[in-house]
Amino acid sequence: MNLLYLLILFPLTGYLLLCCVNKKNYSIINLINFLVIGLLTVTIIIITNRYHNTTLVIKQTLWELSLPQITLSYSLYLDQLSLVMSWLIIGVGLLIKIYSLWYMNKKEGYSRFFAYINLFITGMLIVILADNLFFMFFGWELVSFCSYLLIGFYYRDDNNYYSAMKSFIMNRFSDIFLLVAIFLIYYEYKSFNFNDIDNNLMLYHNKTVLLLITYMIVIGIIGKSAQFPLYSWLKDAMVGPTPVSALIHSTTMVTIGIYLVIRMHKIFALTPTTLLFMQYIGIITIIISSLSALLQSNIKKILAYSTVSQISYMFITLSISAWNISLYYLVIHAFCKSLLFLSTGVLINIYGEQQIFKLSPIKKLPIITYLGFLVGGSSLSAFPFITAGFYSKSNIINYILISNNYYLFCIVIFSTIITTMYTFRTILIIYNKINIEFKILNNFNVYRDIPIIILIILATVIGAIIVSYKINIVNYNNSISSILFELIFVIINIISIVISINIWYCQKFLIKDNYYFSCIKYLLLYGLDQLYKNILIKPYYLITNKLQSDPLTKLINFVIFIIKYINNFILYTETNILHWYINSTLIGLVVLLFIYIYNFYIF
Repeated sequence: MNLLYLLILFPLTGYLLLCCVNKKNYSIINLINFLVIGLLTVTIIIITNRYHNTTLVIKQTLWELSLPQITLSYSLYLDQLSLVMSWLIIGVGLLIKIYSLWYMNKKEGYSRFFAYINLFITGMLIVILADNLFFMFFGWELVSFCSYLLIGFYYRDDNNYYSAMKSFIMNRFSDIFLLVAIFLIYYEYKSFNFNDIDNNLMLYHNKTVLLLITYMIVIGIIGKSAQFPLYSWLKDAMVGPTPVSALIHSTTMVTIGIYLVIRMHKIFALTPTTLLFMQYIGIITIIISSLSALLQSNIKKILAYSTVSQISYMFITLSISAWNISLYYLVIHAFCKSLLFLSTGVLINIYGEQQIFKLSPIKKLPIITYLGFLVGGSSLSAFPFITAGFYSKSNIINYILISNNYYLFCIVIFSTIITTMYTFRTILIIYNKINIEFKILNNFNVYRDIPIIILIILATVIGAIIVSYKINIVNYNNSISSILFELIFVIINIISIVISINIWYCQKFLIKDNYYFSCIKYLLLYGLDQLYKNILIKPYYLITNKLQSDPLTKLINFVIFIIKYINNFILYTETNILHWYINSTLIGLVVLLFIYIYNFYIF
């Protein structure tokens, strides 16, 4: 029996059930969450056991919609790529859900939060398991809608609403280009199916159309993957609950663009110009975002800029056709970033503060949270030998050396140094002279600490081994001696850590906050938003203000005014006085009886 549909059915059912239960009935809400977690885990394990051969492909058609000139298929498809991504979404997603049971405990919108999370996971699994672009785009938009709901979860604050709307609009802009690419693909290949497109690639090989398709796909994914110039929404998305930030940044929204390129890599392999375009985007983004993270003081926004720069690594890796290495880095990054966000969530939940200088120095902190931040930060910085990040990043650098892209090698090394600097800057400022609370058993919370412990393990060399077992990573160490390469990497990391300690712990070589430094800081952190405001938002408001004097607009506003007036008048009738309702009902019956008698005798 094919069980693929259950991966979508279970979280969708969880969403529907959570929409129906009493929002104050926490025991029922938790029961539904545990049922969804358990059923999804069992299902993915059973499917993985059946998927014993990496060449095996599992297909399942849910239903088909036949139109006069086209048949739209809602079908699921499982191969090695979608299996790895499904495990990532379900595994890390469920860890974040368990953590959220502690983080959101009895807070406002408890059931609504988990309903949104379930719908989010449903949309992601549709994107990953869909066997055609049409069905995939449905999940793509569902993910965007859920991210809008989750970012604006604390909707009583106007700033949160604006941040959610900013995310939604910027992603809609890039999605238009993706939709154009999907239409062009159907025009060229007469199919939305991924396998049909790959099989017919050489039969209908129009270079101009193919180039246009790939360009549209790349522009279509830079919004979701938060790349230049559409990356500024991601830092504003930090206004949502911290588990939401972990979900968006690690396994879901920002990585589905990378997944789509890997899924359609045969088309991109035929268009090296587009790959070069992706490389330029990655280079620009990695430099801007890395420096922005170094200047940011909000801990969640530091991690947001970090995500932007790490996605740029994946763009660069894809641009040199290292598809498996990019997927490997994607999975390892998911472990590291989830771990960092969950550890950060503990800090925020305990101290109610996000500014790193106001958090410093923390006097007490659970040892597991401290280790989580230390291991996650070290893995993100590619600390040698013991962290998973070291092996994922060394694969990228090794492949770049094989390709003789020495300028790209310099950029990646520079970004690695900056990554280490802003990561240890955060650690040294927050945990400066920390008094760690070693009473683990007295301060142990199952929902909070178990997900962090699992992610700590996955962010080490153990996680690197597990992931490499599932993803075919080619050994590229023939470009340079493995020992020599690792030694270079060790030296780079040590130098970066020493620089960080001297600047932020020993207070040496600090740059004074002068006029020029302030200008650079403002340009990096707010320059792009200010540019959008001046060239897009202000002209838009100007045009709409001019259009308000249009007679048709006045007519529409008059109709709206009448409807509001009638609505307010009807609201006055809701008095909650029983005898008034009875009297009004009797008056209505008398009026209807009078109308009936009048019509009967007159006509």
